Amino acid sequence: SSGINAEYGEKLIDGETPVKKLKVTNVDSTYGNQKDKSKSKKRNETILINPELEVKVVPDSSRLPLLNTSSHLAQTFSSPRVILTSPDIMSYTVCGQVPHVTADLCDREINGDVSIVPLHSIFNLVGILKKLGKPLSQFINTPNKLIINPYNSFEACDLTVFNDQLGMSIWGKGGRKRVTSKDYHDIVKTCDPELFVSLSDVVPSTVNKKRANKSCYRTLQWVNEAITFLSDSDHVTSRVLAPIPGSGDRQLTMKSASLLATRDVFGYVIERATLPLVGWEDLVKDVVSILPPTRPVFMLGVLNELEMVKAYNCGCHFVDSTFVLHYANKGRAMLPCCPTSKNTVDETKQTPNSSEHSSNANGKSSVSSTTAAEETSSSDFGPSLAENVPTNPAPVEGENIGKKKKVKEQGKSYIFKPEHYIPNPSRSLDLISPEYTRQFTPLVEGCGCFTCARHTRGYLSHLLVTHELLAPTLLMLHNLAHVRNVVQETRRSVEAGELGQHEERLRRVFEGQSGDNGMENDKQQSESKSM
Repeated sequence: SSGINAEYGEKLIDGETPVKKLKVTNVDSTYGNQKDKSKSKKRNETILINPELEVKVVPDSSRLPLLNTSSHLAQTFSSPRVILTSPDIMSYTVCGQVPHVTADLCDREINGDVSIVPLHSIFNLVGILKKLGKPLSQFINTPNKLIINPYNSFEACDLTVFNDQLGMSIWGKGGRKRVTSKDYHDIVKTCDPELFVSLSDVVPSTVNKKRANKSCYRTLQWVNEAITFLSDSDHVTSRVLAPIPGSGDRQLTMKSASLLATRDVFGYVIERATLPLVGWEDLVKDVVSILPPTRPVFMLGVLNELEMVKAYNCGCHFVDSTFVLHYANKGRAMLPCCPTSKNTVDETKQTPNSSEHSSNANGKSSVSSTTAAEETSSSDFGPSLAENVPTNPAPVEGENIGKKKKVKEQGKSYIFKPEHYIPNPSRSLDLISPEYTRQFTPLVEGCGCFTCARHTRGYLSHLLVTHELLAPTLLMLHNLAHVRNVVQETRRSVEAGELGQHEERLRRVFEGQSGDNGMENDKQQSESKSM
């Protein structure tokens, strides 16, 4: 049961030692840490720092070698309302529907039965659902199981300056909204999803130790309140997923995970935005090793297919398809990266009939340009992401965040943003480029998806140039089918005990190195044909 600190009158976390009380003055109640006398009055905010978060926690060395084996990854997790089989990928949705794809086409072409629903997309629907007395799944008429996530992994706006101990902020149609724990539980009760993620104070890996400590305490407190809400509500059958805070700090993340491992939750969520751009694999492995092996671990917001497989190899059971939408919005079609998967052929293998149409206005072949892009790839994220994303950017004055809200971005309040999900140029086709306007071949030869079976690169390029709404729809269908192929190949690798080799092959394909699929020979053959 929750204890009460008699001296301060603050609620403490179950089974934890008393906390130190720090008083921070000049904190604006409406705009977080921003000082603005014209907006609202100043107030004092009490921030509780848990000394237990300073205790060092070591990973379970006996479980580390088992995280990428079938005994850990190939599991079935069940609750009274949902059954999940891992490893798998969850569809990122808006109001429960995959963006750009109609419901009937999605049910026929996309084999996904679990959807991630960002809170901001359904925030304005709660009043309507209350009047109708229907849950969200019936209102949108979807057979999929729903998981409500208060943090929007797709937009990943920098809202850390707005979060406080009263609640977290989201961007809705009317601007920024503060969601308290009570408000969020009322939304969950109305929408009645199968699973929901507890409120979390998501902060990037570049914040200071004090801010990260506050994030951990707030998230742990909100998880406890969500558990209490479920225990006190007889008619709510949803299960809670606990987000693991820590902002990439090993000590805080490990201690937070050890405290959450004792809570009565269905599973755990790791937000990719809280981890560093590179070198996060060891931390995730250590965190998963101390969590109960019978509970699923979700990683939300991965950047590409390679990171998806890396998450599986680190012991995570599920990921989401946020990056697929970024590829489609940027007019890019994913290329196959699993050489052993059927129905996938490397993009550089063009048919002789298509070589005569693969020239652009400058006379340069599309094959040679694709090869040059692959040679410039220098990291898992592609050259654009590796070069353009700073690890500790300088402060920017008056940067637009969300719906044109101008705030002063602190140098240590950095977090992923939509422009940082830059598709890897070596493993995708930029169909907006003029070189594809006269290529009358499928996006990928041998691909059996809806788009490749019916349309050509030139047609997709025409749709993108003329801004037709059909373009992102066809790209989403192709990209989702491609990601499903990667998941199927990952499952086969897990069953064969070769997940580590599968990740290494994928890494070599992303970096443009020669591998088991003979990509270098294919490039040489395609270059000779173009000449």
